[in-house]
Amino acid sequence: MENTPIPIPHFEPWKKYPSLAPERLTIVANLISDVRHQAVLAHEPGVGDTNWGLGTRVYERTCFGLETAAPEYPDWLHILPETKGLQFSFAIGSVPFRFYRGKPDEPPDRYNIRTFGELHHLQTCLQLEGLRPLDTILRLAIETSPATLELSTISVVEVDDIGNPLAVYAIPLEKPQVRTAITVMQAKPVELAPPQIEPLEKIEEIADSEKRANESLTKTDTGSE
Repeated sequence: MENTPIPIPHFEPWKKYPSLAPERLTIVANLISDVRHQAVLAHEPGVGDTNWGLGTRVYERTCFGLETAAPEYPDWLHILPETKGLQFSFAIGSVPFRFYRGKPDEPPDRYNIRTFGELHHLQTCLQLEGLRPLDTILRLAIETSPATLELSTISVVEVDDIGNPLAVYAIPLEKPQVRTAITVMQAKPVELAPPQIEPLEKIEEIADSEKRANESLTKTDTGSE
């Protein structure tokens, strides 16, 4: 009999990690989703693009997107300095993160170890803010659709110090209200007076009057010749 995997408990990250407010998680998740969408649009298997190339492009663009967005949210989104060129980490408030593509219950081994940037950030927050050291690691698990290659789910995963997933939270991919809305400009409507409709009898009376006037003018002109 095969062992049935035990489902990971769900949790609300902000209750344990106050920095992880829901709106902050949504902003980061939307950014990662948008970056992947743009990369998928540019993906052309017909001219030689491979899924490996797409993965590399998405990773680089995601790092760039977070770096570009950080100045817009200086109070809570921070890019962490790393000593290894291919490593990338960031923090939401005092909580450091890395992201990977895969399922929440299968974090790659190399993501179960804190990087230099993560450790330095935690030590800095501990010294400046008096926070207690974290005994867990947090990661963003990015799941994609095999059919469309688009992002399907992005989750916060809490992992213990030996790599066992402890809890998971699927971030809603709702668009924040701060997104720019498109306003359609329309000219003000022109108000016209209602048409004056004359009764048919009155119209015929006016026509007869105009006819008699024309006949009178004709006779006058003839008599003056």
